[in-house]
This record gives sequence, structure tokens and C-alpha cells, in this order.
Amino acid sequence: MKKKIILLTLIGLLAVGGVVSAANLWGTYKGYAKMRVTVGGQPILTTGTPAINFNGSTMLPLAALKSAGVSYSYDAKKQTVDLKPAGGNLVQATEDVIALGGDGISLTSIAKEVTAVVYFPAVYGFDDDWADIDLIFKKLVPLGAVYMRVVYTDDNEENVIEIRTTDYDKFLKGTITDDQLQQLWSTSGPLFDSPDDSVDEENVG
Repeated sequence: MKKKIILLTLIGLLAVGGVVSAANLWGTYKGYAKMRVTVGGQPILTTGTPAINFNGSTMLPLAALKSAGVSYSYDAKKQTVDLKPAGGNLVQATEDVIALGGDGISLTSIAKEVTAVVYFPAVYGFDDDWADIDLIFKKLVPLGAVYMRVVYTDDNEENVIEIRTTDYDKFLKGTITDDQLQQLWSTSGPLFDSPDDSVDEENVG
């Protein structure tokens, strides 16, 4: 049985002129005008079926939603897709992140992967600030981005702390240990590069 591709209507009717224009810009797929989908101005790259204009409505594969940070579950037996309300989650997560000292959340495409990014200005020093940074990572998990990144700024120097969302979620669910999590962090910047700094990369997490 061929794998069924489920498309979700995102936008209402488009003018016929717009359809022709889109076809000229992005080409066609099985006779339908291809549509370009972006997140924060960055294009979402999907394999297989592209976003298309279908009888005046914009349709795109669920995989594109996942790339945009929208999580969902699919019940093949009931032919039902349940979307998780990313909008509400993002608003609440942003409020929580700001309360913890971050400057908000940006969902952006980095190396073709959706990444949730938070800038966190140093307050008391990394050791003391880590508790709040760790809480920020917890707040970012439900957004469903592929990666989570906190940019820790101290004296105008940027230090990047990043992890794949699914890896951190495994730790929260207890399927990997703290020691295993330590090996999954990605860090860069003066804070982690300087051998004379009192903060050791191994202390992250």
C-alpha cells in the first residue's frame, strides 16, 4: 500500500493571477503551482511532495510543519492528524524565557534545521546563571525545534550552548543519564575555549 501523504490547508483562496505567478516563480508539481514556505524569512526545505496551490488553497506536507517547529501526531487507523498548538506554546514559552533572564525566543533555520535560539546576558557568572539557562532549555523543548541554542553573552563575548531537542527530551524522560547528556552538548566561545577559565565545558548540564 502506497504511503499516504496528508496535506493541511493553511491559507484561504488565492487569486488566479497569484497562482500563475507562483507557477512561474517556483515551477509546478503534477500540474499544480509549487508554493514557497518560509519561517522567519528562511525557506523550509522538504523532500518528496512540495507545498502546492491546490484548487486555490495552499497545501503543504506535514513534514514542513515539523520543520517549522509545529509538532503533531498521526493516527493511521483513524486517518486523523492532531496538531499541537505551537502558537500558544510559543507565547507562554517566550514569557517564561524572559522571566528567567533571556531576551525572547527566535525560531530560525541554521544549517537547514529549525533552531530555537535564546540570547542570555550574563548576570552572576556562568556557574550561577546555569540554573536559569537549564530551565530555559526545558521551556524550549515543547516548541519542537530540531535544535535548541542559548547564546550566553558576557562582556560582549558570545558563548554558544546547543543541543538537539530530542536528546534533551530523552534526558527529561529519564531514558538517558546525566553523564550521557554531557556528551551531547555542543559548546563554543571564549568561555569554553579558554583553558585558563575556571568554568569547565564538562560542567555544562
